Amino acid sequence: MAERSGETADRILQAARSGLLTDGYAALSTRRVADLAGVPLSQIHYHFGGKQGLILALLERENTRLVERQRLMYGTETPLWKRYEQACDFLEDDLASGYVRVLQEMMAAGWSDRELARQVVAMLNAWFTVLEEVAGEAEARFGSLGPSRPATSRV
Repeated sequence: MAERSGETADRILQAARSGLLTDGYAALSTRRVADLAGVPLSQIHYHFGGKQGLILALLERENTRLVERQRLMYGTETPLWKRYEQACDFLEDDLASGYVRVLQEMMAAGWSDRELARQVVAMLNAWFTVLEEVAGEAEARFGSLGPSRPATSRV
């Protein structure tokens, strides 16, 4: 039975994540990712268009999952201080998983690629939205945050 296209793309994304954590963005090649995934190089170009598209798809998938995790955690009735502690634990998990490194690699690559920078900024803004919601809740429950406002200027 032939493998479905989504399964191939998922295998490629998993291989890209592994290669990125091992080699870093600058040293990562689509050929290496294809080898790690056990697929022809043409599959990377078919599914993602190239290295940048592949890494952006990987980052978008991770970012969406983690922002939703944060949003769900902060949406509970748990005391705010406990949710903050959980957020700190999540940060430790994200550092250990390599997500933060992938994000930083893409931010650095964005310095020389305007379109890449635009897409990374959009992902970062999803985090700002979550933080603004939490700051708004804190202000509503505890009063003024001083000269700061929950809504911040975006990146």
